[in-house]
Amino acid sequence: MDLRPNPPLMEGPPGALTRVDGREYLYFGGTGYLGLAGHAEVIAAACDALRRYGIHTATSRSGYGNSPLTLEVERLAAEFFGAAGAFYFASGYVGNHILIQALADRADIVLADESAHFCLAEASHLLGRPVENFRHRDPDDLRQKLLKHAGRRPLVLTDGVFSLSGAVAPIDRYAEILRECGTATLLIDDAHGTGTIGVNGRGSLEHLGLWGAEINADPDRDGLGIYVCATLSKAIGGFGGVLAGSETLLKRVGQTSHYYEGAGAPMSAASGATAKALEIVRGQPQLRQRLAQNVQRLRGGLRALGLAVDNWPTPIVSLSIGDGANMRRIHDELRRSGIIVPYFADYSGAGPAGRLRIAVFATHTVEMLDRLTAELQQIT
Repeated sequence: MDLRPNPPLMEGPPGALTRVDGREYLYFGGTGYLGLAGHAEVIAAACDALRRYGIHTATSRSGYGNSPLTLEVERLAAEFFGAAGAFYFASGYVGNHILIQALADRADIVLADESAHFCLAEASHLLGRPVENFRHRDPDDLRQKLLKHAGRRPLVLTDGVFSLSGAVAPIDRYAEILRECGTATLLIDDAHGTGTIGVNGRGSLEHLGLWGAEINADPDRDGLGIYVCATLSKAIGGFGGVLAGSETLLKRVGQTSHYYEGAGAPMSAASGATAKALEIVRGQPQLRQRLAQNVQRLRGGLRALGLAVDNWPTPIVSLSIGDGANMRRIHDELRRSGIIVPYFADYSGAGPAGRLRIAVFATHTVEMLDRLTAELQQIT
């Protein structure tokens, strides 16, 4: 049983071409931005891990749950982010839940972007502090909320790259404002920025020139603390969440969250695949370069059609064309022509009419991108 009636059934690995409900489609859905989820070396690494280590260790990390693969993912993730260490866990969705517990002593009030992802919205209530939303990507409204709660230590929550629109949060502006508050904390979920933007693929903070030793550092220090969670299951092409940072932060996480001692370690196949995917991402920066070129080409082609398309560098292109009924029609007509562009009627930041969400992959060819543009020209 599925929680939705008649869900589509994906019958192949996600990629530029994939099989859904018995038919091959040109695929612009999901989050496999670098095209690694179906990469031959990643799949081979997963198979080898499964044969060597079984399904998983069947216990938590604090007991006998560590495996060489889990530790290898953490080593590679720390290198990727330029951090002292990393904590690898089974789901990126819970990364904010884990990290926010470690930051509890820094916050008297929580302020969250009104369009923040579900995982941030849920995490915002874990501390039992007052929670208030500020307008989407609006530094001025955040400033007003901070003035309203002057004297309280704020914890501000936002996506780095918003999952439906592809917009980058103005984190640099938020940081400027929060530095005026004394002790303040900025927590970013960068699931869609990781691997896609920034010189080294480290995400929205690197893209905005904010990446440095002060990120995910000592939570006991005064002033502004900036913290970020990432996932390895989207652009990276593996599976699970990761928190890379200072030894002090990681020790605090182990003390404040029961996830390390109470949750099962990531599955062996996922760990093996993730380690190999991290190697590929670090060793082949041309994947990000190709992705950036594809993003630029598609955005330019859509603007040439007269469609309102933002100029973000991210691989998520969001379209609002008429009302929900019209966008459902566009989705259905594209699918009949062999192209999948998902329509989201009810999601974080969707708005009352919903959105068409185009995901661009490094593995899309110029011909594939141009075909999508041509089809949209015919039906919009």
